[in-house]
Amino acid sequence: MLSALVDGGLCVGYIALNAGLNFANRWALGVHDFSFPLTLTAAHMLLNPVLLAPMMLLYEAYRSNHGKVLRGSWRALLVIAIFNGVQISLNNSSLVHIELSMNQVVRAAMPIIVAIFEFCRGTPPPSSHLPVLVAIAIGVMLVVYQSSGGGQGAGLDGQNGNASEWWGILLVVSSVSLQAAQMSFAGSLLSVKLDSFQMTFYTSPMAFLALAAPTTAVEGRAFRAYLHAKPAVAAAVTVGTCCLAVVYNVVMFQTIRRLGPIGSSVLGNVKIVVLLLLSFVLMGEMKHWTGRHYLGCLLTFGGAAVYSAQKLRRGGGKKGSQTAKAAAEKDK
Repeated sequence: MLSALVDGGLCVGYIALNAGLNFANRWALGVHDFSFPLTLTAAHMLLNPVLLAPMMLLYEAYRSNHGKVLRGSWRALLVIAIFNGVQISLNNSSLVHIELSMNQVVRAAMPIIVAIFEFCRGTPPPSSHLPVLVAIAIGVMLVVYQSSGGGQGAGLDGQNGNASEWWGILLVVSSVSLQAAQMSFAGSLLSVKLDSFQMTFYTSPMAFLALAAPTTAVEGRAFRAYLHAKPAVAAAVTVGTCCLAVVYNVVMFQTIRRLGPIGSSVLGNVKIVVLLLLSFVLMGEMKHWTGRHYLGCLLTFGGAAVYSAQKLRRGGGKKGSQTAKAAAEKDK
């Protein structure tokens, strides 16, 4: 009974924290006037290791391995950090231009891009996966194509609205592509297995250093003016969303460990449905969507769910757990 209550609490916490983090980012970047996605990402990368430092420095299992991990894997961690920092920046930038619901639909195309990378590496997906991948591709195209006709862009003026929306879609596609590359090659780059706390602690400072120069060049002057005018809002957005991200990482890791690969995969699909419903109710998104959009969502998310089930059956528990964990971490 107690175990079931703990599992239920973790599931609720996982969905609530993921939704809170996604909505906080969308509200700040796309609805409110905090249009500094690079600054927000760099701030997260700077604050993440600070918030994790007490656990990483006091817990013996982590403290005793810092030197070994960094000496043996610093090059791999640097590559992963750059990929991760850039892909999160691109995803956050897309939220300035498109709704969270559209962002989630495009991100659901991850299996297609991962399959392309795997094909390029000489391990094409089995034939049983192809119908599912085609269904996901058709679903995403239905949603994106219809959107360009004026659905989500109806609140903007003419070509400028469509151009902004397509730019947002391009940004999130680029983000998903980088994350797919990271997922495909991280296993061969790293010689040691690290959990999500270690990955965040080691890669965040490297990602911050990689983002510092472009962030300063692109957003530095405007953000300094915003910080001077609204210091409380700037602090609340950066520190608040970073704290949400760290707590979400903790809950996500515990949820995956307790529920296993199948439970984590199911929970990930439930989370997407909850996000879409909340984006409709709380943020007024999807009001201009038509039947094509909803059919596209059904094909996309249904295909993603079937694909996850196929991967779990084919790859076994251990590999499935890693896949579920990687999929869950993509939403940060």
